[in-house]
Amino acid sequence: MNSRLKYVLKYFKYYLFAKHKKGHGIHSPFIFNLILNVFRNKKKDEEIISVFDVYNSYRINNKVLKFKEIGAGTTYNKSKNISIGEIIKRSSVNKKYCKLIYDLVKYFNSINIIEIGSSVGISAAYIAQAAPKANFTSIEGIEEKIKIAKQIATELKLSTEFIQGNFNSILNSVLDKYENLDLVFFDGNHKRKNTLEYFNLCLKKIHNETVFVFDDIHWSEEMEEAWNEIKNHSKVRVSVDLFRMGLIFFKKELSYENYVIKF
Repeated sequence: MNSRLKYVLKYFKYYLFAKHKKGHGIHSPFIFNLILNVFRNKKKDEEIISVFDVYNSYRINNKVLKFKEIGAGTTYNKSKNISIGEIIKRSSVNKKYCKLIYDLVKYFNSINIIEIGSSVGISAAYIAQAAPKANFTSIEGIEEKIKIAKQIATELKLSTEFIQGNFNSILNSVLDKYENLDLVFFDGNHKRKNTLEYFNLCLKKIHNETVFVFDDIHWSEEMEEAWNEIKNHSKVRVSVDLFRMGLIFFKKELSYENYVIKF
């Protein structure tokens, strides 16, 4: 069975058994309010519409980037020639989930934020637009991609700090600049070992209200293994599986629970 078919079957299983998107059967007030105010929030303010416009224009951008790909699903140092538009279509977070990230940042009033894996800066634009005064750092391993990310941020007049380098080498130094973290978006190097390493490093900076967001939790068996270990970590109180993304909460007043919710 090919990987694409496996992914479709995983989604079908998720769709059949996930909790209702309206919150039916959810007894936790915290999760019910999250569903009501974030997952079901259809409002689009002027700030997010401006990012949608930039997203749409770059999604059809035919400029070709030449770079050496790294991370899961690739061979290290494998050369690639691919347009900006194709990068966005294949690997960037789509509008639905970008709006989710935007709404999460606003809902939790996140200020100290790190993104692990900028790519060409689409998700970073949503995060920065949601929290223009945030202390936000986005890191990316590929220089050619981060140049586009900076270009998008400039167009939107965002003050995101982009840092280029291998995550394994620079994450510690980035974390050293933060006393604590409000939100971390994990979207780089989709390998079990690396994902768990980044998770454990960021754990050192959590507080009671910290939110971790993981992209592509069902993308591969390795990512599912990593997600299962993360959601069952002793410091994690609540996890929410939205199929593409997983949310982690550390609020000590919450009962231990793993939710699978339609989104």
